[in-house]
Amino acid sequence: MKLCAVYYSRSGSTKRIAESFADSIGAKLFKLEDEKPGKSMFTALLGLGSLLKEPLPDVGGFEFVVLLTPIFAWHPSPQMNKFVNKADLKGKSVFLVGVGAGETNEKALKRFSAKAEKAGANVVGTKNFKGLQMKQDLKEVESNLIESGKQLAGIIERLVQ
Repeated sequence: MKLCAVYYSRSGSTKRIAESFADSIGAKLFKLEDEKPGKSMFTALLGLGSLLKEPLPDVGGFEFVVLLTPIFAWHPSPQMNKFVNKADLKGKSVFLVGVGAGETNEKALKRFSAKAEKAGANVVGTKNFKGLQMKQDLKEVESNLIESGKQLAGIIERLVQ
């Protein structure tokens, strides 16, 4: 099964999990990049998108897509909102990952699922991972983030068998 992952990361937590996941499972990895850095918290609260560098990743040739986003104020990032709204996810198996300050982000993952399903995705699961905390250095939690990526690879391997 052709598998890819698309992620957005601001602090580096989501990036590190995405890279570890892709390395562990051999998935094609796509990064979403801001056209201009903006105020993500406000746009996240409103459920809006954010300007991204074009072209956006083309997931058309993949059957299974993993989307990884930081959680801003109990919402998926505006950057991921924009991607979900523009990408061709119709009929694809999609697994959603939130990376946030807390152990769980049920509200954010429900919102993320609703957006993906509205875009035509078949959401096959969700998972939250704890990312970088305020006043923490990425190096302090890097081993945990790498392990989270490997854990995600195990979950996805079971789903695609």
